[in-house]
Amino acid sequence: MDREAYNNAPVISGSKRVWFLNGYLVRKHHISKSNGIMSVYNINKDQIESCLLSDFKKNRERAYSVKDTAALVDRHPKHIYRLIHQGVVPPPMGASVGGQRAWRVRAYYSESTVKEIRDILASLHRGRPRKDGLITNDTVPTIQELTRRMGDGILTYTRTEDGNFVPIWTESI
Repeated sequence: MDREAYNNAPVISGSKRVWFLNGYLVRKHHISKSNGIMSVYNINKDQIESCLLSDFKKNRERAYSVKDTAALVDRHPKHIYRLIHQGVVPPPMGASVGGQRAWRVRAYYSESTVKEIRDILASLHRGRPRKDGLITNDTVPTIQELTRRMGDGILTYTRTEDGNFVPIWTESI
């Protein structure tokens, strides 16, 4: 996908039911807004835990499926699975006890892991190797483009003399 199509694509906001909290996959169980306390079901530990509502909102990270992660880093899901098998990219956290992935068990990446995967892909060379050994990779989205696609920022572009649009700054929402 070219940059213009990638940047005009809709925001991928992550899962609406599952979040990462302190490295574990959690799901809302019960909310008491008057007390400011909520109960979450920790999927990986198979237990219900309580926390402050403000702490949950401050410390949670969105969960992205492998398909959503592939769309965020502009790759095909099969390519992500191939990189997992090669050990280049960390495996996702399974929505089961112990975080194991299995058949018919959804697996998720956290926001920070998606950004880490973007950094890993940006450090890999694409195409025929160069004689000087430098890395050429212009197909991975920039950090600003990734945060905009995740719904965290607004990108502003300027047109260069040759007609290409280049992001000049980003604004957090």
